Amino acid sequence: MCQLFPHLAFQSDETPASWAARLSVLHGCPTLRSFLSDQGIKPSDLLHGRRSVIDRLCQVAGQDAIPVWRNTVSSQGNLNFSLRDELVPASMMVREETRFCPLCLLEDDLACGDPGAGRRDRLAWTLRVVTTCPKHHLALIYRARDHRDNMQHKLIAHVPERGDALSALADGTLRREPSPLQSYVLDRLDGRKGPDWLDSQTMEQAVKVTQMLGVVLAFGTTINLGAVDRDGWDLAGRTGWEWTSAGEQGVHAAFNVLQASAFVRGQGGQNYFTVFGHLYRWLLEPGDRPDHGPIKQLLRNYILQNMDVCVGRNLLGEPVERRRMYSVQSLALETGLHRQTLRKVLVERDLVAPDHSEKPNSILLVDIKKGRDAAAALQRSVQFVQLPALLKATRPIVSCLIDLGLLAPLFRSQGENKRDKSGFDALEVERVMNRLNDLAPEMPQIPPGWITLTQCTKRARVPMRDLLRLVFQREMRKIGRIAGETGFSALRINLDDVRRVMS
Repeated sequence: MCQLFPHLAFQSDETPASWAARLSVLHGCPTLRSFLSDQGIKPSDLLHGRRSVIDRLCQVAGQDAIPVWRNTVSSQGNLNFSLRDELVPASMMVREETRFCPLCLLEDDLACGDPGAGRRDRLAWTLRVVTTCPKHHLALIYRARDHRDNMQHKLIAHVPERGDALSALADGTLRREPSPLQSYVLDRLDGRKGPDWLDSQTMEQAVKVTQMLGVVLAFGTTINLGAVDRDGWDLAGRTGWEWTSAGEQGVHAAFNVLQASAFVRGQGGQNYFTVFGHLYRWLLEPGDRPDHGPIKQLLRNYILQNMDVCVGRNLLGEPVERRRMYSVQSLALETGLHRQTLRKVLVERDLVAPDHSEKPNSILLVDIKKGRDAAAALQRSVQFVQLPALLKATRPIVSCLIDLGLLAPLFRSQGENKRDKSGFDALEVERVMNRLNDLAPEMPQIPPGWITLTQCTKRARVPMRDLLRLVFQREMRKIGRIAGETGFSALRINLDDVRRVMS
């Protein structure tokens, strides 16, 4: 087979179409289309990366096909392309405009006298996520073009500037560091490893989750996505990278930031449409690719763990089968309890922070099990005035049991007679009775010198609180209760044993 002469080597950073356009100039063809036609190649086959076309072009140009294939974006159908080992959707490719760095083109012109044969369209410029020249740190310049026909024109046709004109373009262009997301994509295409969580996803998923998380963090959850320009998406990628590069923990932390921002804005932080905005809507709408990657399940789990979501509700395409959190309001409605009373119990159990007093009940969340346990305790609560009869004890004994922590009020009342207004869990009262019965076994016959608790305090001159503490710490060896009776009134203690312990 006859080969083209002179030889023009393929460069490792350019696209096959760029190389073909340079070949057409070098060999005197007026257009790329006519050059391809002379070689028996359909322009559409070149644009779709057909293997036979690339091989044919390499044969006539005397070029090793391996580096050309490495930079070939090959159509896989259904608006998907493959590049190296990655599947790249059409949405990630730039097909409607020419992107370029003026300093890169200036270097090309200086290296080759003919800009038509020397200027290379870089592979990186064809990726939508690449918005900054990795070499010169200039924001890429954009020139509009038709989707197909103008893709077959030479780069000089889209960028006629040369020399000083290119330098002037560079002087007027924003200088910035390439975004870490852009660098990640280019490194990934070169086979280098990145953050594990992003590497575990397709490149499209990794890019999209970083941009979508970043756009709501950078511009707010109600931003009109259509109003976000190229620089805006670049900022979104930079913002999102801070979180997605840290993996699941970083993404979870970003969710926390979004929810906290909703609280600050006075939006409650419980409506996930409001809290996550377009991030949630993006995951809700499957579009052409329903698989958004692990971000969908991460957000669903976060909502279930940090928001009040009732059973049966459709959450990101799946019905909620089990509630994980209650708000104070929803727990009160389900149990029929007064919201403020229930809230006091939850505060006492450290399920709700005391400094959240300004927050409404609808946004204060509690764990489902702990919340139900607290509500159940309140439902079976007994008042302080009922305790003497239930424990078969005097009121001072009951007060000492509370002081010792053996009985704890469900919540702390304020003002006078506060104990009279504080409920106590009936199960806790029952546990105290069972413990007392275990400590003091029944005695068919009470020996002489065994007396009641009140008598012990007077005759041994020991405070009731100290005496009860000794009893429940098992310090008393000689203790029992009247057969067939329960409670503190049935308790009998050997006076000498009390004196022994106190001495």
